[in-house]
Amino acid sequence: MKDLPLRLAVAAIGIPILVFSILKGHIYFFMIIVLISVVGQWELYNLLKAKAMHAQRLPGILLGLGLLYLVAFGGNDMLIIILLLVATFLFGSEMFRNKGSANLNIAATLMGVVYPTAFLSGLLFLRFNIHEILPKTEYNPGGIFVLTMFVSVWGCDTFAYFLGMAFGKHRLFERVSPKKSIEGAVAGLFGAVLVFFLAKWIGLLVISDALALVSGLIVGTVGQLGDLVESWFKRDVAVKDSSSLLPGHGGMLDRFDSMMFIAPAFIILYLVFV
Repeated sequence: MKDLPLRLAVAAIGIPILVFSILKGHIYFFMIIVLISVVGQWELYNLLKAKAMHAQRLPGILLGLGLLYLVAFGGNDMLIIILLLVATFLFGSEMFRNKGSANLNIAATLMGVVYPTAFLSGLLFLRFNIHEILPKTEYNPGGIFVLTMFVSVWGCDTFAYFLGMAFGKHRLFERVSPKKSIEGAVAGLFGAVLVFFLAKWIGLLVISDALALVSGLIVGTVGQLGDLVESWFKRDVAVKDSSSLLPGHGGMLDRFDSMMFIAPAFIILYLVFV
């Protein structure tokens, strides 16, 4: 725990910025997701390089940025033309690079557009649209709901870590993450559900018990799956963290791995309710 002061310092700076952007929405939240996505793509490309997969970073990031813009603000002819040109350049230029396997390189580049970017774009869609299925209130239902998603992830992680350390005896998925336990996973699921019900009980969210329960279950199950997937990626290349960008916390992929899987699941939930 010697890095605890550093972890707390990073959290003290990062959490208020994230909360502000979530509640304000629009360009503020868009820019935060862009930052997380671009850095996450860069980290992923670094991980894949260890497997002799040499992604074309600039085209991949440009395609990702275009996707984020399309989801947040819609498209226009010029943007579509630019994205098509970038995609054409990506495929056509690979034959001139002479760096390993062209097939693997293109696959790696497109993987970065999907993970983390396409997954994270779900957060933009939710923040800009979730209010449509929530009861109309005088406050900020869309911002509060997305903020509750993040707090639920933190609640899940906290319950899973501390109760898993105290009571964990049965390994959850030892080949991927040896320290995670079934007991910790169950505790994390409980913590995720609890956060949504607390937000409902204190009046921050005006939602039904059913929606609170389903939302918590999504965070507690799909979120932990996202964490395992990112651990699997790192184990495959024998690294502990996706990067050292955030002292004491690892990289962007380490911090937002759960949310990358949660966002698409919540879009499915949104579409069911619309």
